[in-house]
Amino acid sequence: MLILAFSGFWGLNRYQQLADAISRRATEIPYANDINRLAETLRDRNSRLKDLQHNGGMIDAALLENPLVEIERSRYKQVLLELDLRLQLYEDVLNSIDAESNLLVDAARQRLSLAEIRKSVDDLDRFHRRPVTIDYSLKSELSERLDSLVEQTHAHLSLIHGGMAAFSHDVRGQYRTWFAVACLCTIVSMSLVALLVWGFHSLVVKPFRTLIVGSRLVAGGQLSHRIDLGTGDELSELAAAMNEMTDRFQKAYKKVNSLCTDLDRQVRERTREVIQNEQLASVGFLAAGVAHEINNPLATIAWSAESLESRLEEAVCLAGTENKFDDDFIAIVRTNLRRIEDEAFRCKGITERLLDFSRLSEVRRASTNLKELVEEVVSMVSKVGKYRCKTLRTHIAESAFAHVNPQEIRQVVLNLVTNALESVDTDGAVDIHVHSDGNTTTVIVQDDGCGMSADVLKHLFEPFFTRRRDGTGTGLGLSITYRIVSQHGGSLTAHSDGEGRGSRMEVSLPARAEHEDNPTKSRDTIGWNHESVKAA
Repeated sequence: MLILAFSGFWGLNRYQQLADAISRRATEIPYANDINRLAETLRDRNSRLKDLQHNGGMIDAALLENPLVEIERSRYKQVLLELDLRLQLYEDVLNSIDAESNLLVDAARQRLSLAEIRKSVDDLDRFHRRPVTIDYSLKSELSERLDSLVEQTHAHLSLIHGGMAAFSHDVRGQYRTWFAVACLCTIVSMSLVALLVWGFHSLVVKPFRTLIVGSRLVAGGQLSHRIDLGTGDELSELAAAMNEMTDRFQKAYKKVNSLCTDLDRQVRERTREVIQNEQLASVGFLAAGVAHEINNPLATIAWSAESLESRLEEAVCLAGTENKFDDDFIAIVRTNLRRIEDEAFRCKGITERLLDFSRLSEVRRASTNLKELVEEVVSMVSKVGKYRCKTLRTHIAESAFAHVNPQEIRQVVLNLVTNALESVDTDGAVDIHVHSDGNTTTVIVQDDGCGMSADVLKHLFEPFFTRRRDGTGTGLGLSITYRIVSQHGGSLTAHSDGEGRGSRMEVSLPARAEHEDNPTKSRDTIGWNHESVKAA
């Protein structure tokens, strides 16, 4: 680019110099032509003067002057004077030109040639100042001097024309050289421009386009997208900053999603608890309304069946050896009476549990060592015959206190442990873990039994819901357990990986009282229905 610019400026400078040189030479050439013309005119005048003098014969010019000779001599002097004047003007013009200006004609040679012409003119001037005598040798010398002057003016004019012709040849060579240089520089410049355009596109336009596309993807929600420029410049730093910002956005987005998921889970759990509490409240109303009315007829049925069985035995004993009754008939009647009695007492037990579910009682809570309570329950259950062949283990590292009612929590632990033992096979095992973190005491009952499906987990704490393998149970045990734990300000959650993969029941209870303990109605159905549901 610099060479191309230099060649352009150099060409303009040379063009300006050439224009100035041509302008000066245009001023000089008329003077050179006039000098040459006057020198030739002066030689012609001298020749005519010689002819006139020769035609005068042998008459001495000093004795008899010819008017034509005088006229011709005056013209000769006039031409010589004009030649001297033109030469003086030419010298003034040439002296006004810079001595180093050799663009068209060599200034030194031109001045040297002009100096020779000046010397010849001065010699002519001195020659004519001599006295006029008829001396043919002097006339011959004058002719030679004039011929020499004409040759010098011709040489001077040829010097100017030859210099301009040579300059044209030199300029043509320089033109070819600099044109080739200009073409080469143009090609190199175009290549450099193409390289610069490619570099600008690769290093600026393309990275910016990648930044824009990446920013739009991130703005569209693709937070996992990362921008990689690989240029190692400021744009790469900008891309790294955008990637860091996207990382923070992604972390914040994951955190918000996690919080939303957790809140949704809590809402579902609270909704499920509200539904369960409503169901428990409905059972409480039912138990409070009809338990006593059902319990009395059931007692009457049971007593009547027992009385009939006693009368049957008395009748058989009075009959003695008389076969008034068929033995098969007596066995069938006895069996049906016992079945009526058993089922009546079974229904009576259900109504009693319903009454216990809805009964009003005052409960006092105190700081209770759950380690001792759990060990008492385990010691009691392990002595039951049908549970002796099953493994029951406790994992209690240290004392764990909770602010609870000991009797109710004993009922909770007993119910969970017996349910776990019912769900395992003969060689099954049940593990009980108890630990406390200072604010919450947790009791975990875990077994490797039949497990539970998702549908069972969903309805596990609903009243009258049971899935015991032997078909027994009323479905109220876990409902009562759940209600007791809820009234203590705790939580009861069930976990299972599926059927045949065991289950885990987790009870969380407050380790200390939130306020001073006052007697409360733990099973006030109506109050529990309105207040506890709102709390849930």
